[in-house]
Amino acid sequence: MKAAILDQLGNIPVYGDIAQPIPANEDQLVIKMEAATIKQLDKLKVSGKHYTSFPSFPTTVGVDGVGRLDNGQRVYAMGLTGMIAEYALVDKASCVPVPEKLPSALAAVLPNALLGSDAALVCRAKIQKGDVVLINGATGVSGRMAVQAAKYRGASRIIVTGRNAQSLAYLKQLGADVCISLLDDDTAIMQQLMQVQQQTPIDHVLDYLWGKPTELLLSVLAKQCEKPINIITIGQMASAEINLPSSILRSKPISLIGSGFGSISAQLMHDYHQNELPKLFALAAEGGLLADYEVHPLEQVEQAWQAKTAPGSRIVISI
Repeated sequence: MKAAILDQLGNIPVYGDIAQPIPANEDQLVIKMEAATIKQLDKLKVSGKHYTSFPSFPTTVGVDGVGRLDNGQRVYAMGLTGMIAEYALVDKASCVPVPEKLPSALAAVLPNALLGSDAALVCRAKIQKGDVVLINGATGVSGRMAVQAAKYRGASRIIVTGRNAQSLAYLKQLGADVCISLLDDDTAIMQQLMQVQQQTPIDHVLDYLWGKPTELLLSVLAKQCEKPINIITIGQMASAEINLPSSILRSKPISLIGSGFGSISAQLMHDYHQNELPKLFALAAEGGLLADYEVHPLEQVEQAWQAKTAPGSRIVISI
C-alpha cells in the first residue's frame, strides 16, 4: 500500500510503499483511510521529541484519522499503525461513527483540536454552565476550538489572549467576549486581566502558552483571586518553563494541572470519544463547529509536512 513512511527519527516522512497491516486478533480492524491530519503531535513524535515512540522502522506515521470499515461505515479512530496511509490498523472499540454529512477532512481535524480544548474543559476543568473561561493563546487551531467548546458548554464569559490582531477579531465572531492582545506591554496586559478578575472572576484557564504570558497571569492572580481557579496547561508555545514563586500557590486558591495524553486516563479518553465526540461530530455536521484546514494529497505528504499554514489552520492529507 501507499503511505507516509518514516525510516528513522528526525527525517521527514516520504511517500512510498509498505506492507498493509494485518489484524493480530478479533479486536483489531483494518480501515480504508480517507483523511488524516499533520499535527504538532505528529511532528514531535517523528522528531523523537515526544514521550511516545515508534516500535520499529520503517513505519507509517499519523496518530489518528478518518476511514471506512468493510461495511462502508465511516469512522474516526486512533491508529495502532500510522494513519497517513491507504490502510491502517485500529482497535474496534476505539471507532467513533462519523456522519456522512460531515466532510472527512473536517472530521479528521476535529478530534485532536477537541482533545486540546473541550476534553480539557470536560475531563480536567469539570466545567459547569455559567463558568468564566480564559483561553491563554487562543489563536491556534485548539485555541479557536476552545472558544467554541466553552460556548457550547455554557460559559457565561470567554476571555482570550493572542498576538495576531486578525485572529483575535475572528475569535469575537466565534464567541469570545474579551480579547487581550499580547502585543501590548506587560503593564497593559496585567491591567486588562485585573479588570476581568474584578468584574467576572475567572473559573478556568486553558493555557496554550506557558512562559511569560502565564507568569503575567499568575502575578495578577497573586493580587486578585478570591475564588478557586483552575489553570490547565495544554501547551508551551511561549516557553517550556516559568518562574513560579511557591507563595502564590500557598496564598491563593489556584489549582495548576495539565491536560493531555497521560493526565487524562485511558478510560476517561475512551468515554469522551464514545460519549462526547459523536455529539460534537453531529454539531459540526450542522455547521456548529468551525475549523480551518488545507487539504493535500497523500503523494505530496513530504511537501505538506514542511508547508507553513495560516494561523489557526491545519494540514489534512487526503487519501
